[in-house]
Amino acid sequence: MAKRKTIALALGSGGARGYAHIGVIEEVLARGYDIRAISGCSMGALVGGIHAAGKLDAYRDWVCELDYFDVLRLVDVTWSPMGAIRARRIMDELEALIGDTRIEDLPIPVTTVATDLIAQKEVWFQSGNLLEAIRASIAVPGVITPVQRDRKVLVDGGLMNPLPITPLVAAHVDLVLAVNATAHSPRNQTLEQMLPPADAAEEEAREAALEARGGGFSDWLRGVRRGAERIFSAEKEQALEDQQGMAFASPVGGVPLPPGDASRLKFEALKSSDAEPAPGAEALAEPQAGAGAVTQGKQQWPANEAEPEQIDENAPELAWGKLDMMMRSFDITQATLAKYKIAGYPPDILVEIPKTVCGAYEFHRAAGLIKLGRHLAAEALDRYEKGSDG
Repeated sequence: MAKRKTIALALGSGGARGYAHIGVIEEVLARGYDIRAISGCSMGALVGGIHAAGKLDAYRDWVCELDYFDVLRLVDVTWSPMGAIRARRIMDELEALIGDTRIEDLPIPVTTVATDLIAQKEVWFQSGNLLEAIRASIAVPGVITPVQRDRKVLVDGGLMNPLPITPLVAAHVDLVLAVNATAHSPRNQTLEQMLPPADAAEEEAREAALEARGGGFSDWLRGVRRGAERIFSAEKEQALEDQQGMAFASPVGGVPLPPGDASRLKFEALKSSDAEPAPGAEALAEPQAGAGAVTQGKQQWPANEAEPEQIDENAPELAWGKLDMMMRSFDITQATLAKYKIAGYPPDILVEIPKTVCGAYEFHRAAGLIKLGRHLAAEALDRYEKGSDG
């Protein structure tokens, strides 16, 4: 009987796209690989930890039953200045699933990656309470409140290491498989476009059925955005004033302005669209390419000719709120960092989930994303096994 190949999994961040990790794990196990180590960040930490605790099947069944109204009920809004969501309800669900589990007691070694904002470095949880480690790793800055312990302010590990391959470098395994759930894609590929035809049709039918119930996803998303707008709304005008003689906010670099009428007048002038440029500002302006020309990069376009417009026919209509802006910005940062991690520590097998397949907070799409993860893992493993046989 052939010896089973041992494998270590690096499961990256990516919000709801991290459901694809479940499908990857299912495909790896179905092919007879022996998972000997897991390193996870954010959603990868959650899925990896639950698998190591032996509860992935139960978690899968639960998330596949969630529609977007169920997801919304799990959102517990807080007015904390450090985040908009406490994530207490979701952690209560996870606690009911895996209990008071310690990382060092798991049958599979697990590393959960978070970021310490104070020390500005990664934190690897390889012992201690599993739920606390997961909670720290999923704390998207500004969205989910951080975990504060031992003079650390812990947030999402994706801030520094969205694809944690490095904790697996010393693992004694035959191969390392990494799942990048924030991958760049040259095209805006949707979930349905990436699934096999039968699965795509099933996903479209499921989404249509959900749309037919209670207003549909667009209404739900508008509700999420309205809530986010309230949470992330700019400070009111009176909050800029100091009622107690304290400094009030500066529009530049977060440096407080001294109290007093003079500073207030200067601040109002800065906010005014008619404000004159500061002395010397002309020297900072871009040099003109010449009369009647508009410069973009190194190419000049005559002023009387419009710049050729490149239109992406598949691009969605933009109706973003502050939450969309934050999550998409975070996605771009993570995608870029992940590319450097892959270049520095190339895994034996790489599964890439394009960040365009769904929004980071579309947690009602578990079933389709799990299928996508399994489909892409099967393709990646086929390529690896074909190459190793040759």
